Amino acid sequence: ILRAGAYAEGLGGRVKLMFPMITALEEIHRVHGMVRRAAARLKKEKKPVGNVPIGMMLEVPAAAIAIETLLPSVDFVSIGSNDLVQYLMAADRDNPKVSHLCQPLSPAVIRVLARVVAACNSANTPVTLCGEMAGQPQAFVLLLGMGLRRFSMSSAFVPTIKELASHV
Repeated sequence: ILRAGAYAEGLGGRVKLMFPMITALEEIHRVHGMVRRAAARLKKEKKPVGNVPIGMMLEVPAAAIAIETLLPSVDFVSIGSNDLVQYLMAADRDNPKVSHLCQPLSPAVIRVLARVVAACNSANTPVTLCGEMAGQPQAFVLLLGMGLRRFSMSSAFVPTIKELASHV
């Protein structure tokens, strides 16, 4: 990925590295160390290395609660709404006996998302919401009102959300 980043820069593109299931600052520090070591090996082999931004997928409630401590060490955040909702609500979304408990618009989820979005915006760290929630019109309006400006969704939802965005 670091090598691809060198070529993408020359073509006007951008390659990014995003690490999932980050829970604590120590994990981000380990990630940075791994990337630095990989870049050093490539440079030693005289191979081109791109300047690749490092981000985190925010899925773990502990990371959401400690977001302010994580932001100085990442270039961007992507909120994995499917997993974050499941873990916040302590209910397996794939288990029919408890999946009804996975409510993305529950007050607890909304409070956590509002706090994460506010922290990211305050730190000028790009934040994107991905997952099923990004394509839900009610959630989109609420999140847009919170200050979220980047959404990643299934292409099937894009026309509906694009139309809604033009009216709010």
